[in-house]
Amino acid sequence: MFFIPIIICFVPCITAFFIFKFGFQIRIPHLLLAALFALISVIPIAAIQYFFPDFNILIKHRVLYQLIKSLILYGFVEEVFKELLICPLPKKNYSVLNFLLLAFFFGLTLGCFESVVYYLDKLNSNRIHGGTLLYWQIFKRILSSDIIHTCCAGLSGLFIYTCAQKKPKISYFITAVLIHGIYDFFAGFNTGLKWFAIPVILLAMIECRIKYTAITQDQQG
Repeated sequence: MFFIPIIICFVPCITAFFIFKFGFQIRIPHLLLAALFALISVIPIAAIQYFFPDFNILIKHRVLYQLIKSLILYGFVEEVFKELLICPLPKKNYSVLNFLLLAFFFGLTLGCFESVVYYLDKLNSNRIHGGTLLYWQIFKRILSSDIIHTCCAGLSGLFIYTCAQKKPKISYFITAVLIHGIYDFFAGFNTGLKWFAIPVILLAMIECRIKYTAITQDQQG
């Protein structure tokens, strides 16, 4: 019973692995490398989140504090580490679509690893009682946190791709930072404001499409 939720956390990652391999011919070693780098990125991200100083003394307004914290910690810091570990992924002989999918896989795997950490933390602190609530929490993360990590990693991947093409688009990375930070800001509320995270998720998906299309049109032109 202990391992079933962990397996469920990785269902999106496993599904994407087979789709990207057999549907888009992305090489298995490259997918495994992306998964390894995603696992590595969890360590410094988790450490920084744990040791992140409390600036409540300097910023008295709670909402403003949460917004700044979300943009700096969950937005900028996480996306910087993603950027650094997506950068070494293979680009040679890959189209922009294939490299985007490889970046997607990195982000999705990172989201799955974070879901496992989240599950173990909840289990350890005894905040979740009963299997139904546990599975519901995992399902919510699959439809929210996993998608955000995937899309933001995709935006960072597109930025890296433009750098490799000698046409860097720093706005792509900035978009990833802002979307991730704003998503976490709304997701952290226990009030009705948390539902504003849904439009942010949709925006992340749209931005990936817009920026991917911009690169492909630039290549064709």
